[in-house]
Amino acid sequence: MTQLRSTPATAQDRRLVQTAVKGPTADSQDAVFLPFEHDAALEFRQEHSGVDFWCGTVNGCGRQLFTRIGDEKIPHFFHRGENEEQCRRAQRNRGRLDLEAPIVWAELKPWRQGRDLPEGQVDFFDPIDRHDARYMHISGPVGTRDTRIVLGDVTIIQVQQDAASAQGREWDWFVHERNTEVREILDRQGIAYARIKFVPTAISATLQVFLSTPDNVGDWGRISRYVPAPNRAPRPPKPAPPMTADSRPATARASVAQRTAASGPARERGNPFARMGPPSQLAPLRGLDGGPTREPAFAPGPPRPRASEPTGRYTFAVRVPAPRSEEQIANEFKDAIAHLKEALVLEDRKTVARCARRLRALRKAHRESLSSDDNRAIKTLLRQASTS
Repeated sequence: MTQLRSTPATAQDRRLVQTAVKGPTADSQDAVFLPFEHDAALEFRQEHSGVDFWCGTVNGCGRQLFTRIGDEKIPHFFHRGENEEQCRRAQRNRGRLDLEAPIVWAELKPWRQGRDLPEGQVDFFDPIDRHDARYMHISGPVGTRDTRIVLGDVTIIQVQQDAASAQGREWDWFVHERNTEVREILDRQGIAYARIKFVPTAISATLQVFLSTPDNVGDWGRISRYVPAPNRAPRPPKPAPPMTADSRPATARASVAQRTAASGPARERGNPFARMGPPSQLAPLRGLDGGPTREPAFAPGPPRPRASEPTGRYTFAVRVPAPRSEEQIANEFKDAIAHLKEALVLEDRKTVARCARRLRALRKAHRESLSSDDNRAIKTLLRQASTS
């Protein structure tokens, strides 16, 4: 594993821009990522000699960017001659995730044009105070079909309202596979949507869409092959569980003060022994006070054997996940390793813990398919995450 040439001050500087778009103007959508490694960053600068870099107009300020490669900080882009306080991405750096917005916009423009829809205007939402709640609107003229893209794995209220609204059935939806909350809302509303993911490359990433097939298995492919499915009827609400003896409210018992307050005939009616006289006038009870005894009619038998497995009231169906190909598993490993490396560099403890759990679960589930070198590299990376 390549070691970064950095100092502790590197991780404390969280205002470093790691992504840009390259091209003649700021409206370009060819998004690139500047590697964290010092040698790889120098090679990146040499390969892109004479190329202009921009902050981008989808999720950035649109100003020109320049590369900075030193020994004290990790390689990054910076705004020359301008105050970086004016740029949102300099305030909240999301690392490689900032590639996703321009990539989506570059892929959806020809997709919308292929469906005779206007290019539209894109609006990007990314609350700085939330972990990852990125949300995109592509709106066209009145009477045309809009597009909504949910990139983050944290759902903000605006996304929930849009997904649950009546207009949500008239939009095209693209939801990241990690955001299960929005997918559940759309499934409940019967709204068709496309699951998307990003496969990282050396200096960029590719967008993939899950393409359903008639056998409901499907596979990942390019967005140009995606055709939205028709909406379904909304899912009916779940019925309330039936009332059982355990769930019925218990009858309230009178308090001690209320019971002791009863007197006279009412007390006698409540206590049947009050009219039986003093104990000296009572006949000897059977088996007590020298009275006659009687053998029990039935002797106690052995205890009833208990069933080894108690039968429950409800049965649950086990949903078996669809098998995945070796290429899909390899892409998942690459994605998990890339995100964990990025989180380690930024020293974001929450993100490091989340990425480490994901990579550890993948390694446990597919340990047999890993080579010894890959397994050793993953163990080293997880050990580094546990000590960070």
